[in-house]
Amino acid sequence: MKSKLKIFSLLTVSTLLLAGCVAPETSTTPAPTTQISCRIPQIAVIADPVNTPTQSKGGLDITVVPALYKAVRADKTTTQIAQPDFGEQLTLGLVGGNLQGKVFVEQDTVSQLAAQPGRLIFTVKIHNQLNRVFHGQGAVVQFNVDGKLIPFNNTDYKEFSGGIVPPLNDGDLEIKGPPLDTLQDKGTISIFLYDVVTATDVAGNTTEKQNYTWDFTYTMQTSTDMGSVKKTRELIDVGQYQQIMMQQQMQMQNQIQTQQNQQQ
Repeated sequence: MKSKLKIFSLLTVSTLLLAGCVAPETSTTPAPTTQISCRIPQIAVIADPVNTPTQSKGGLDITVVPALYKAVRADKTTTQIAQPDFGEQLTLGLVGGNLQGKVFVEQDTVSQLAAQPGRLIFTVKIHNQLNRVFHGQGAVVQFNVDGKLIPFNNTDYKEFSGGIVPPLNDGDLEIKGPPLDTLQDKGTISIFLYDVVTATDVAGNTTEKQNYTWDFTYTMQTSTDMGSVKKTRELIDVGQYQQIMMQQQMQMQNQIQTQQNQQQ
């Protein structure tokens, strides 16, 4: 009886070792499902006789339109070096620790939802009725959220400042405000365009500037979906592992920078 057990044990180990020669270099743990969510804003202009969606001054018709937001999948994968257990060593043919230029890693993939775009974005639509080219250079764009001035390092209006719209033409120029995760559940957004040139003399010198203001309300709504947390243990090339580590480090630095900007 002992002889039969010994023969069976040897056959079992031999089968595992042979299987390791052809088995895939990945093992995946079944992923339980869970609900994931993110917040997206619903933005509407506060329409009144003064705060009209389109404002006309000095030959320029300007309309400010909020971006359309949607929830998109933004799964996050974290990779770290792991130690294969004995079963994985047998399956992957790693008995004796021979990795042959590869790294054994564990990857956790967490399903996430994210708002797209991830910050306040508006399109400034300009209808130029002037007989001269419209230049955005020199104008200042200001965002106020819930009555508070947003620091200019949290806004981006380079496209507007560098914008050019020929006479009797239309142009769309984008302006960007703070990240969405800085917004409350609901509130107000005000956008100011200061010192917009609306008239020049024959020599091109500015003779008239105008200011524009729009007020909006916003409400953050929750969007949900089903996600999972998946764990994968596998062999990857050393070069691939180094590239993954660099990407993770860059993502971490970007998150830290975003948090610092939000605290300013």
